[in-house]
Amino acid sequence: MSDSKIRILVIADYLGRRNINPVRPEAAQLVGAQASGEVDITVMCSPESILVDYYRKLGLRVIPHKIRRKVSPQSIRFIRKLVGEQGFQILHLFNSRAISNGVLAAIGLPVKVLVYRGQPGSLRRYDPVSYLNCLNPRIDRIICVSEAVKTYLEKQMWWGTDKLVTVYKGHDLAWYQQPPADLSALHLPAGAFKVAMVANLRAHKGLHVLIAATHYLPDVAPIHILLVGPKPDDQSVLEAIGKAAHPERIHVLGYRDDAPEVAAASDIIVLPTTKREGLARAVVEAMAYGRPAVISNSGGNAELVADGESGFVVPVNDPQALADGIAKLWANPEMRARFGAAARQRIRDIFNVEQGTEKTLQVYRELAGR
Repeated sequence: MSDSKIRILVIADYLGRRNINPVRPEAAQLVGAQASGEVDITVMCSPESILVDYYRKLGLRVIPHKIRRKVSPQSIRFIRKLVGEQGFQILHLFNSRAISNGVLAAIGLPVKVLVYRGQPGSLRRYDPVSYLNCLNPRIDRIICVSEAVKTYLEKQMWWGTDKLVTVYKGHDLAWYQQPPADLSALHLPAGAFKVAMVANLRAHKGLHVLIAATHYLPDVAPIHILLVGPKPDDQSVLEAIGKAAHPERIHVLGYRDDAPEVAAASDIIVLPTTKREGLARAVVEAMAYGRPAVISNSGGNAELVADGESGFVVPVNDPQALADGIAKLWANPEMRARFGAAARQRIRDIFNVEQGTEKTLQVYRELAGR
């Protein structure tokens, strides 16, 4: 490795999904940083990660190593050895296991520690476990995926709030060029207005809010809801659907490798999250396909969607407001087209790879004293 470059060891144990865009935006930003010529990046990740070939093809060195525990003495020793022998100046840690093991490995070593935080919530200043994560004082800088995440962390930290910086994930519209998914197997009626919700459907994703909202939608509107993520035989999901105004208009598609293409085949996307939203990737992907969104004002959502321009941002846990947003877009095709075009442009202007790469590089420079 060249001494003139900033030497960085990235630890990311993310495995990934094989859809039209298996590349996480963070990975694209690492590749962009490497291409700048200012840094020399090595990635330590699970050999099972779908990103291994991607990294290698685009010039990043990969060290296969799977971290198996929250605190793994084996991994801690391995990381310390890498830092000591190869002289890395920065440890860039991307997920929970990477952070807990990386910060412990860095103790006593002349290396800067940079971590990524993708959501608000789950950290508490009075919880000792939180100090194995982003509240650990050994951390030198924290990249937050949104201002909402940054604000949340500021409230949990006793000191060091100057460590926090917001860097939006960078997307490339070139990733979103595939044709819309074929939904013919659903046998939707002609003129059906398709509303996609793409989520793992944990409780805080707000399926119950969407179900409640169906009772406020115009009864004459042929609105059909496509749920991407939950299993079609999930009893809790089926019970929730049974409470909808028109259960027959809700379709559970299950896990889909082509989730962004399903969003592209829909008219709009919704995400009524109730808490802990960082910057919803499913919404970004739909917006990149030119689909307006109706989302709750939770976490980073309000930063992602410009209310009244590229979609509607409604209050958390407000089924009436959610239904009103959906109904407005159903009733006004011209508005829908305008909002969709604005959504796509917003991804290009604000949430692009270039800004993410440059801001990440700036953090690297500061940590390295450049």
